[in-house]
Amino acid sequence: MVKTKFWEDAARYGAYLGLADAAFQLLNTWKPSGLLSLVHIVVIVTLLVMFTKRRVALYGAEGYSYGQCWKYIFFVSVFAGILLGAYSVVASNFLFPEKYRELVSRSLSVVAQTGIYSDDMLRGLSGMYEKLFFSPLWVVLTNVLGAALRGAFYGLFIAAFTKREAPVFPDNNDNN
Repeated sequence: MVKTKFWEDAARYGAYLGLADAAFQLLNTWKPSGLLSLVHIVVIVTLLVMFTKRRVALYGAEGYSYGQCWKYIFFVSVFAGILLGAYSVVASNFLFPEKYRELVSRSLSVVAQTGIYSDDMLRGLSGMYEKLFFSPLWVVLTNVLGAALRGAFYGLFIAAFTKREAPVFPDNNDNN
């Protein structure tokens, strides 16, 4: 039974997960595909399962409960969100600003087609969209929040399959 530091492991494997997320986001920006999105989900879930099983194995007979597994998955996802947010800032402001501006204009045109908003409201909404899509602080915060919610949701299921309960009657080798 070899234990490691929780935060060190969560940060390390969160970085791996964040790199995978960023790679899929880059591929999806370059060539959008529904199949690619499905593969992205499968890869993320598989990585979370692998990372959590590795952590559980370190605790051996001591066990690693459902709550501990969920907490680990959640914080791995938070760290992944930080890295994904950093990539998103670079992508939206430097690598693909035209694609992100096109996304903003498409979103605004859908909102305008509803007929609910006046022109003044749409101009205000346009400024808000600009801040949300291109401001580094908002981009990182929304990516961290999104990754945390994803980790919390996936963790509900993954933790159920990866946990290892401590034995109720431990095997004592002391036969006095």
